[in-house]
Formats: sequence, C-alpha cells, structure tokens
Amino acid sequence: MQSDLNINELVKLENLPTIYEKLEVIGKWVDDGLAKLDLDNLIVDEEHKQELKNSRSEINNISKLLEDKRKAIKKQILDPYEKFEEKYNEEIKNKLNNASDKLGNAINEIEDNQKQEKEQELRQFFENYNEDYHLESIISFEDVGLNITLSASMKSLKDQIVAFFEKVANDFMAIQNGEHKEDVLFEYKNNGFDYARAVNKVNEMQKEIEILQHKLEEKRKLNEIEEKVVQNVETLVSAPVEIVEEETIECNFKVYATKSQLKELKLFLQEKGIKYEW
Repeated sequence: MQSDLNINELVKLENLPTIYEKLEVIGKWVDDGLAKLDLDNLIVDEEHKQELKNSRSEINNISKLLEDKRKAIKKQILDPYEKFEEKYNEEIKNKLNNASDKLGNAINEIEDNQKQEKEQELRQFFENYNEDYHLESIISFEDVGLNITLSASMKSLKDQIVAFFEKVANDFMAIQNGEHKEDVLFEYKNNGFDYARAVNKVNEMQKEIEILQHKLEEKRKLNEIEEKVVQNVETLVSAPVEIVEEETIECNFKVYATKSQLKELKLFLQEKGIKYEW
C-alpha cells in the first residue's frame, strides 16, 4: 500500500488556541502578598489566631480561583484534540489496524503450516532413529524438547535429536549395568533424563531404607525382649506358692509406757492378730 498523499500537509495544526498568560505577573503578585505575611516569623498565640485564619482563608480562595481557571484553560485545549483523536481513530487508525490484523492472521496461518511440515519431518527422522536404538518404551519425540521455529535450521534440529539418542543410549547402558536399575530407570524417566541425579536420588533412598530397616530390626528385638520378660513374670505369678505356717510362741514380758502408749500398743497387737493377756 503506497501513499501518494502528502501526510505532513494533510495532518497538521492549523489553529491552536493561544493562551495569553501573565503567569509571571501573577507569580510576582503572589510573592509580594506572601512576603507581607512574613510566614517564617508568624506570631503564634491566641491573640493572633483569627488573623492567621483570615490569611489562610484568603490564600485558599485565591488558590481555588486560579486552579479553576487552569482547569478551564486545559479543557479548552483538550476538547479540540479529543475530537481530532476520535475522528482520526474512526477514519484512519481502526481501518489500518483491522487490515494489519487480517494480514497478520494470514501470515500466522502460513507460518503455522510451515512449522507443522517441519515438525512432521523431524518426527519421521526421530522414528527412524528410534528403530535403530530400540528406545521406544523409554523416550518420545516430545522428550527431546526441540524449539521448532522457522529460523532454526533442519540440520541443527536433527543434530539435537541424534545427540539426545546417543545420550539416552549411553545412560541406559550404564543403568542396565548398575545397581537398582529398575528404580534408577524410573527416576531417570521422570526427572528429564538426568542420569547422575537419578542415581544420586536412588542411592539416597536406599540409605534411608537401610536406616529404617535397622530401626525396625531394633524395634523387633526390643519387642522380643519385652515379650520374654512378660512371659517370665506370668510364669512366676502362675506358679503355686507354698505357705509355711509359723509356730506360735508364748512370751511373757513387762511393758513400761504411758496410758496413751498402751492404747496404741493394744491397737497394734489387734491389727497384727497377736493374742495377748493383760
């Protein structure tokens, strides 16, 4: 779409509201008024409180008056621009954006088809190598992690596939010749085909299992000891107890005690079942 229009001539400022500003004059007037107030040396006491209030009210009124004027001037400037922007969007921007979107969608569709064709060729290349390496049950095309873009060359992408097959084949051989191969292979497939990390994790798991087994064995031995102690106690408790009757002996003796002590002695003899005569 070539332009035979002079954009600079068609889109330009022909009439901009002129703001006749006397801000410096107003600023000088504000400075003179504030100087009379001597804000750095205000008398702060109850006698001057009303005077301070009046000064502040006067300043606030002047500030509001000037602020309202500023807003009014801003609106006068922005209104024409907003109308220009609305017309510009309607007549130009929206039309061009819509055309650009349609062209972009068409380009994306073409590039998507190109990527699909590229991916299909790479998948076939992957399957051919898979037949040679016999790793069908271990890896898939997605595991290679190719970033298939239009700018990526087919040679570089195929080289990545070959390198991936060689790596996995070497790792798989090491797994088959190592310990705990089933566990290592499972971890290897689930961690993104990192052989060293898979081996380390399985070794750590085996150490934890050994520690747990040792603790379980110690617990089992303690349980056996406790069971033997309980059995011994039960055997002792259930064994017949031989009761030997002691011979009754007559003994005469004199007691020197107070009346209260004699009462306690009598209670003691009664509790023990000892016969006595007073």
